[in-house]
Amino acid sequence: MERRAATVDVRGLVPEIRRSHVTRVCALAVAAVLTYAARNYEYALNVRRPRVLDVRAPRAAHGGGPAARVVWVLVDGLRLDASRQMPVLNRLRAEGEDVSARAEFPTLSGPNFVAQASGIEPAASGVQTNEYPEEIALDSVFRRARMAGLRTAVLTTDPDPGLTRTYGSWVDEAVTRDPEVHLPAAPLVFVHIDYVDRAAHRFGAASLEYRAAVARADELIGRVARTLDPSREALVVTSDHGNLDEGGHGGSEPAVVRIPIVLWGAGAVPRTRAGRSRDVGPTIAALLGIGPLSHATGRSLVRGDAATSRQRAAARAAACAGGTLRADRIPLAIPLAVAALLMLGGASRPEVGPLASSPTYAVVFAGLLYATHTLSFSVSNDSARFGARLFALGAVAALAQLRVGGRPSLVPAALVTSLAVLWTAAAAAHEPLVPADGTLRFLPIPALAGLAFICFTISAVGSERMVRLEATASIQR
Repeated sequence: MERRAATVDVRGLVPEIRRSHVTRVCALAVAAVLTYAARNYEYALNVRRPRVLDVRAPRAAHGGGPAARVVWVLVDGLRLDASRQMPVLNRLRAEGEDVSARAEFPTLSGPNFVAQASGIEPAASGVQTNEYPEEIALDSVFRRARMAGLRTAVLTTDPDPGLTRTYGSWVDEAVTRDPEVHLPAAPLVFVHIDYVDRAAHRFGAASLEYRAAVARADELIGRVARTLDPSREALVVTSDHGNLDEGGHGGSEPAVVRIPIVLWGAGAVPRTRAGRSRDVGPTIAALLGIGPLSHATGRSLVRGDAATSRQRAAARAAACAGGTLRADRIPLAIPLAVAALLMLGGASRPEVGPLASSPTYAVVFAGLLYATHTLSFSVSNDSARFGARLFALGAVAALAQLRVGGRPSLVPAALVTSLAVLWTAAAAAHEPLVPADGTLRFLPIPALAGLAFICFTISAVGSERMVRLEATASIQR
């Protein structure tokens, strides 16, 4: 009789155990979707057809600018203050134009390379990441040069073909090698030096390795300058972004935003001034006499004309009319997560105590993000290191939640966190794509990761009731 009663009791627990298993599986599924959304949040901000493409292109022409040839050297990751410690570049500054410039937000290589080559900020170009999915349709100095009958060449020390693919249809020669060996005789040559940025990522911009890479780049610039005739050829030296002392970029910190632009040779006027990253393309077009660039919102640093001003006004108006200056995007995963967690919360029927402690996870996680300076694009460049940091912060916040409210509080804590993430994403969607401070634009990424972690915790730990049910069933068997 006792054995039969025990069997009945076990069978009566089965539906409860199954519901608990469903909770774990649902939490795991929500966590996986949120993790995917966090990884793709920034990438999804890319716009494949920005409104500025509707601007009518000017007639192709080669008006004969002051320079018969332009060599454009982009030193990836070079900070403005570091550039002022470069003897060769300082000599070129003294003989030419010294521009203290601002990189465009986000301060990543891809968006700022496009900003310089096409003369348009990422908010209007649609290029928000380094992983833009296809060749850029925007007008550029490479396109203008080719349409004017001039050859173009790209040399890079970076084996990643990203930059050479960006304007691939308009580049006659693309080579991955050390540019110290040879420069093509093309009228427009772009040289990309990536080892300065690599040193910053690996060792930080305050390291001896970074300074050594900067010195090496300075020597290369000197060799390039010695091959040019400054009476008829021009050298343009730029950077796409700076780097933090500890390494990293992408945010809006002064160290990553402030970059140099130096013009030397034909067409350069000795002076000191301020500028923007987007001014590089219009400047090169003016030096070669191949402008104006169809989609440029930047200004030429050497000279301007009425046609260029009209084209710039049209591009600026199209960018604003297209509404591309705001994100206007909330990942679908967030409202889906809120709905799923509402259903799980209703099914778990938590008591008053766990409900009262449910904000603990969100509050602790947010506080840790702030205290550890994790609220910037600049800390997310190294995805593995950034992921490990978020994992550690999530683990500490989850332990705090378990300590305060126990297992029954996990589902309510996830629901409260999901509502906070929804608010964050809604606020970021109305944030300008060119903010003074990029914190709010970036916040949905760690917020999504934090919500994913608490959902993973639910799946791994389960509820206290589920643990009791499984223990009871095991004993009775």
